[in-house]
Amino acid sequence: MTVMNKQELIDEIKRIHASAIGRSHVSTHPLYSDGVADTCSDVIKLLEQLDEPQKPVVPNFVADWFEEHKDDLEWSIWKLTIDSNTNYTKDKKEMRHWIQHAPNKPYRTLIAMLDGYDVEKEPLYIMPVPHVSFPVHYCVEDDHISFRQGNAQKFTKAELDKYFPDIKQFAVPVDEVEEG
Repeated sequence: MTVMNKQELIDEIKRIHASAIGRSHVSTHPLYSDGVADTCSDVIKLLEQLDEPQKPVVPNFVADWFEEHKDDLEWSIWKLTIDSNTNYTKDKKEMRHWIQHAPNKPYRTLIAMLDGYDVEKEPLYIMPVPHVSFPVHYCVEDDHISFRQGNAQKFTKAELDKYFPDIKQFAVPVDEVEEG
């Protein structure tokens, strides 16, 4: 048995539909072929309304943890949630917090990830130089911080924590910035 996605199934039924229409003019039983063609049309309409399950969208740290533990997922989830060890690494602390506080059934999400998933886009920020009357932004090249006018460099939250820990509150999310 071949596994098909929704579109492949629709295409196959359209092929059957076209074949039935083609046979209706040469067959000794044209009503049968017409019935098959009408039925295929109805099935195609129903299939086009079918809602395919969406891949879960998860934070990057969940994707990383999942890739590391997907071969023994049930045990890994159990161990992470039951283990009372508080000396977790940062990634295990994030993952444990996500499992305990995720709004949409984290266990189901992890199981659904076995069929594929997408990683959330990480928010990006620009870092304007505070208290300057004209638009100047920080930029980082080879771990050296400098200034730039014009096209602002974009930073992740981790990069803000690394390069601008004392002034990261001035960072502006990219979606709030008019890009032109």
